[in-house]
Amino acid sequence: MMKKNIILTGIFAAGIFFSCSNDKEFENKEYASREQIEQLAESSPEALLTVTNGISDGSNAFLRSFDTYGNGAHSDFGLKAFDLGLDLMSNDMTQSISHWFSEYYNYSGREQQNLRSTSTIWNFYYKVIRDANLIIELTPDGTEDPGLRATLGKALALRGFCYFQLIRLYADGDTGIPLYTEVESIQSRESTSKIVEQIGQDLNEAYDYLAGYSRTSKTQIDQNVVAGFLARYNLEYGNYQEAIAMAEQAQTAGSIMNTDQIFDGFDDISNPSWIWGADITSETNSGYASFFSQMSSINQGYGGLLGVYKNIDKRLYEDISNSDLRKDWFVGVNSEDYELPAYANVKFVDESGTAFLGDYVYMRVEEMYLIEAEARALNGDDSGASQALFELMSKRDPEYVLSSNIGGDLLEEIRLNRRIELWGEGFAFYDMKRWDNSLDRTYEGTNHPTWGRVSFPAGSSKFVFQIPIGELNANDDISEGDQNPL
Repeated sequence: MMKKNIILTGIFAAGIFFSCSNDKEFENKEYASREQIEQLAESSPEALLTVTNGISDGSNAFLRSFDTYGNGAHSDFGLKAFDLGLDLMSNDMTQSISHWFSEYYNYSGREQQNLRSTSTIWNFYYKVIRDANLIIELTPDGTEDPGLRATLGKALALRGFCYFQLIRLYADGDTGIPLYTEVESIQSRESTSKIVEQIGQDLNEAYDYLAGYSRTSKTQIDQNVVAGFLARYNLEYGNYQEAIAMAEQAQTAGSIMNTDQIFDGFDDISNPSWIWGADITSETNSGYASFFSQMSSINQGYGGLLGVYKNIDKRLYEDISNSDLRKDWFVGVNSEDYELPAYANVKFVDESGTAFLGDYVYMRVEEMYLIEAEARALNGDDSGASQALFELMSKRDPEYVLSSNIGGDLLEEIRLNRRIELWGEGFAFYDMKRWDNSLDRTYEGTNHPTWGRVSFPAGSSKFVFQIPIGELNANDDISEGDQNPL
């Protein structure tokens, strides 16, 4: 994987430098030398923006690209592929038959030799980190150019976001992962605490650099997106007051979906609740190797036409109040509305039909209300937590009233509604670990198929991904003895 010297890659033609975010694109390309890049960077802020914006745009496109690892797997289409795979490692989602993503569901994907899961995840995030590091390295210290400050802020945000995703998957206690920044490159496993500190530093600096920046599309990272990252980060690591403040700011980026919008299929970036996402077009869609192909039960694709259904766990479905409109995101036991098995999801629907044009949601306002509610509850503010939850639930359940629960009961109510609201959006596995919950798919009456019917206790080493075998082979500073437990 990555070594101590930052690899500078791209096309240098007509005075323009573009980053290639995928190693397989490097063949037959003309590379810019370090001297050429430095000369261009020194010529003017505008020239440097040409360099850094090319890299920044490339990284953002890479987030929703097919075949990021290069083995052609239809379970490899960027961030949403990981969201789906990790949700399948939780209690809350089932997969009807063994097919793409089965290695996540049966927990074999976390093992060092698995190319489709642990290798793809590791290489994906470190490739984005590599591009972010190049932007950070090229940007002059103390620049006051608004364009450069915004680009630097985006790069820092991406790097912080990637390390946040990686450390929650690969950290074994305080044994973390390699750390690559423009200042230092540590190929051995840096401590988890040092990585967490670096994430906080990156995200806070990104927040400051993006002050005053006005984006032109929800596909771009701005200060509100970084506020959302910081809300997630501070909730994860127990900084509850900061989590509340950042969640409240991120809420201003949109509005909670109304009772009609929650049935729009979660496929349109123009939805007012979406803070950050990918706009999928006829030029950028990846056909069957895409989120809606895998997730929609009623579209063309694996999850619909081919019957690889992604269903809600029976227990979670039964915990949804009958007056809660979100229950209609899933097929009931005796439903005649769809020719689908019980518990199949109809939350995700691509309105384009067979064109695979459904957009990808990465962050939305509702998550921020749930973060605020949970952080307030954990911080002892039951009243504020109940009010934050009510802001969401009053638009989900016409019979819902302000919760009278307190303490642990209120916290459980918030967490239950988080599991329901964010089902299928990539949070369930991380939350299961964060809440120190067990994995239990062997309960009486389970609707988990036998091939994925595994259970592990809270805190199990099975919840930690192994470092890919390719990294062990390429990195002299990490040996088999440094590997996470099987």
